This record gives sequence, C-alpha cells and structure tokens, in this order.
Amino acid sequence: MDIENRKSRLFFLIIVVLSAYLIVFFQDYTVDVKRNHGWFTKPYVAPLFGLGVLLFFSLIKLILVIRPIEGEKSLIENLADSLTHHRVVLITAVLFYVYINAITVIGFVLSTTLFVLSIVWLSRLLSVLWAINTLVAVAIITLIFRVGVNIWIPDVALYEALFSGETLWFMNKYF
Repeated sequence: MDIENRKSRLFFLIIVVLSAYLIVFFQDYTVDVKRNHGWFTKPYVAPLFGLGVLLFFSLIKLILVIRPIEGEKSLIENLADSLTHHRVVLITAVLFYVYINAITVIGFVLSTTLFVLSIVWLSRLLSVLWAINTLVAVAIITLIFRVGVNIWIPDVALYEALFSGETLWFMNKYF
C-alpha cells in the first residue's frame, strides 16, 4: 500500500474511537419513548446500527493502514505534525467549547459577542467595521432566537448575582 493511501490512518483511528464511544454511551444521548399502542423500535436502533457499520469498516481499514512501513513516520509523529498544521482549527474548537460553557455563566449576548469577535480576530479581520458587524449580527441572532423562535436558555449566573426582580427577568429574557 503506498504512503498516500496510508495518510488517512489518523482519520480512521479517530472514527473508530468516536464510534466506539458513542456506541458504549448511547443511552446518555438518547431518550426512551413510551408508547401504549402499536409496534415501535427504540429511537437508537438505527443510529446504533449505523455506528456499528461505521465502526466495523473503519476498524478494518485502520488495521490495513496501521502496519508500519520502513522509513515512514509513526502515528504519534503524524499527529504532532498535523496538530501544528491545524492550530487555528484547534483554537477555534477550544473557543467554541468555552463559548458553549460560558453561555449559562455570562449570558448569550456577551458570550456570543466575545466568541464571534475572537473568531474575527483569529481571521485577522478585527477592525471597527467588523466589530460593528459583529454587534449587529449578535443583535439580530438574539432577536431571531429569543423573540421569533422563542428559544430560551437557563438563567444566567452573572445576572442572578448582579440583578433582581424585573431587571433580572429582562436580562435573562433578552440578554
């Protein structure tokens, strides 16, 4: 097997690990549906089958490409090389994780604004124009999700510490 076809072994390793994780912990991500009438398969039957097929074939492909060839870099060296080439993607993933966890702490508007501004900064586009565009976009997104679609998140810890009464209700509702 030539080296070009073997470059995908990290991809298959990640797919095998993620598929195995999702199969083992599928009940954490699914909800049981109770029905009194008719035939009903559980909502996780099809995803489990699909994940099983994905795991099986990815494992076969991983076994085929993981065997070392003399003069080729190891899997750890390839991982280190790919991490240096994809640092912006990794930084964005970490920022997204922080953003998701910050929503319930500092609020949707503030965390979304900081997240989008940091992405704009990573893109090297941070200027007054892009900062204004970010603020307008966050305002529009907030109006769409809070007023138009009526999606709410839990109360924000920062607002509960700073505000009370009607002000707390307003801040939790719109910010």
